[in-house]
Amino acid sequence: MKKLLIGCTMSMAVISLVSCHNKSHNGIYVASWKNEFTMADDTIIIKDNIVTKRTGFRKIRNGQVKPKEWGIDRWVFNAPYGPIIEVGDQQISIGNTVYKQIN
Repeated sequence: MKKLLIGCTMSMAVISLVSCHNKSHNGIYVASWKNEFTMADDTIIIKDNIVTKRTGFRKIRNGQVKPKEWGIDRWVFNAPYGPIIEVGDQQISIGNTVYKQIN
């Protein structure tokens, strides 16, 4: 009886976990920041579990703002080789950066 109860409990936990991963997080998320060395704007686009991160940044050197540079990364949502994305209400977090959903 104990084995059956443990098996049922484990099955429910797996079903709950799978249903959480099937939720769509599609949308566009943005964040921006500035410090003494750089100004940056990030846009995260999630579509069908493919994450595209576009970063535009301007270096600040000796008080001068340098020309804008761009970077782009792509990965699968919460894949082992990509950063961990924590999902909140109308926002996501990657590390210490919080991205607000705009679409």
